[in-house]
Amino acid sequence: MAKKSVSAEFTLSKPARFKMIKENSVPFIGNPAPLEKIKIEENPKIEKKVDYVVSEEKLKASEGIQNLYKSGIENSNIIKILSAGLLGLKTQRKLVPTRWAITATDDIISKAQLSKIRNFKEINEILSFYGEYLGNHYEILLLPDKWSFEIIEISQKSKKAWHDYEGFFPRKNYADNVTGGYYAARIGISEYLLRKQKQATAIIFREVRPEYNVPLGVGILRELVRDITSKQPTKFLSVNEALEEISTRLNLNIDEFKDKSVLLKEFGKQKKISDWFHPT
Repeated sequence: MAKKSVSAEFTLSKPARFKMIKENSVPFIGNPAPLEKIKIEENPKIEKKVDYVVSEEKLKASEGIQNLYKSGIENSNIIKILSAGLLGLKTQRKLVPTRWAITATDDIISKAQLSKIRNFKEINEILSFYGEYLGNHYEILLLPDKWSFEIIEISQKSKKAWHDYEGFFPRKNYADNVTGGYYAARIGISEYLLRKQKQATAIIFREVRPEYNVPLGVGILRELVRDITSKQPTKFLSVNEALEEISTRLNLNIDEFKDKSVLLKEFGKQKKISDWFHPT
C-alpha cells in the first residue's frame, strides 16, 4: 500500500547464494536466500485514496483499480495492491500471482478507456511512432479507421513469431500468443487515443533483438509504448509510404510482419457510409 519503499531490517535463515536465477516466465532474480524475519523501520506513507479503496470492502476489484488509476496512482503500485489481495469484495479477496495482477490491471484500465474511445471520431491521417529499449524495437502504426488492435512480435535471433489482434468489439478471450505484452502495449495506445479524443486502428511491430537476452517483465513494454506515444508522430499519405519508412528501421524484412498482419490486409477493403455521403 505504501507510496514508496520503506526501510526494513531483515534476517536470513541462510546466507545468500550469489548466483543468478534465470527463468523464462519471471523477471531476473539475483542473490536469493530464505527469509527468517523482517521488521519495518519506518511508518509507510500511504495515499488517502489507496487507504480508502483498500478499506472499502463493498467495492469490486475492477472498480478499485479504476479508482486508483484515475487518482494518479502508478500502475506498479496498483499491481502490488491487487497482488497482495487488498482489493475487491470482502468475501472474494485473495492473493494474485504477480504476472496475473500485471495483466489484469492493464486489461481493466484499457477496457474502461476503450469504452469511451469507441465513441470518438477517427483520426484523419496515417501516423507512425517508433522507439527502442533494451533490445525491444517497437514500430507503431495508427490508421484512420474504427478501433482495432494488433501486435506482431518476431525474434530476430530465432525468427519465432507471436501474434494477437482484436476488432472493434471488446476482446473476450486471453491473448495467449503475445500474452501480457499485448495488454501492456494496449494500455499505452488507449492512453494516447484518450488524450487525443480519437479512435484508430493500431498495429504494432515488435522486433526482439539479440540484446534482449534476460526476461525483464512486460512493465518495460508498457513504459516504452507510453514514451513513444508521448512524442510527435510522423504523418504519411499512404500505408505503403509508412511501411516503406518503417522498413528502414527494422533489421528483419518487413514482409515477415506484413504477411502475418490481419488488420493490414483488411484496411481499406470495406466501404463506409462516409465514402458516399458528402454533406452540402
